[in-house]
Amino acid sequence: MGGHRAMGRLLAMAVAGLGVVFAAVLADAQMRVGTAVVKTVTGQVDVQRKGEAQWISTAPGARLAEGDNIRAHAASSAALDLPDGSTLFVAENSRIVVSKLEFDPQSQARQSFVHLAVGKVRAVVSQAAITLVKARQSNFAVTTPTAVAAARGTVFEVVYDATQNVMRVAVIVKDPQRAAGLVSCTSLYDRFSNVLVREGLATSASGTSGCTPPIPISMLPDANLVGTLQNPIRPGPAFSVPVTVPSVPGSPTPGPVVFTSDPGDAPPAPPSTIGVNIGNLPSQGTSSVPVTP
Repeated sequence: MGGHRAMGRLLAMAVAGLGVVFAAVLADAQMRVGTAVVKTVTGQVDVQRKGEAQWISTAPGARLAEGDNIRAHAASSAALDLPDGSTLFVAENSRIVVSKLEFDPQSQARQSFVHLAVGKVRAVVSQAAITLVKARQSNFAVTTPTAVAAARGTVFEVVYDATQNVMRVAVIVKDPQRAAGLVSCTSLYDRFSNVLVREGLATSASGTSGCTPPIPISMLPDANLVGTLQNPIRPGPAFSVPVTVPSVPGSPTPGPVVFTSDPGDAPPAPPSTIGVNIGNLPSQGTSSVPVTP
């Protein structure tokens, strides 16, 4: 009799174990690869499909899958709608690669990663994605050859000068009464040089150096261009040649990571704000910059 009960318990445990496995497989299967939709095009905008060498003109309604490139020539721009409801604006003299777009319609979990090869891109992160970022169910990041800008919910722009190997991140003020937007800047060469950038502030990463302490956007030499789709910097070879996309951010990093605006002078910094209600964080001095489509 005891043997039958023991066998029953083992069977139940085996079934439960299989249930966990099947649940994991099912959850994995629910993450679907999405596409970005070209919403608007101004001027000359080209697309290069994954694995192809040819660039072709694009138009509203075209879809971009993982690995596809899109570039906007001088006096040109494009807007892309992402599966999570966010919008990307590709400025003139700019090129981006769709790195990863995944979306789970059931849990609403999402992963949105794009690579800025050269130029400027502005991201308007959807409110739904912001909510999921707080719940650790969403990741939204823009990579460059120098660093990664990961959104904690806001409107932000990333500029990458390929000739100087310098990336800049500016977090644009959406609501002066509630400056809650946050973007973390992490150097690809120094994963522990994380800098947390609030609305109205900007940081940069040059070469193998880490991200600099944030400064007000108004102190930037081209502050009048922040929030616009103007990018007078010539793109150079990176506009056309094959690019290497960094590994998708978010992989485990050994040891604790702390976000801070100035590790040298500031008191001990709080832990990472991923998953924290960013609306309750203390405010910093900000500089309002209008957002222009």
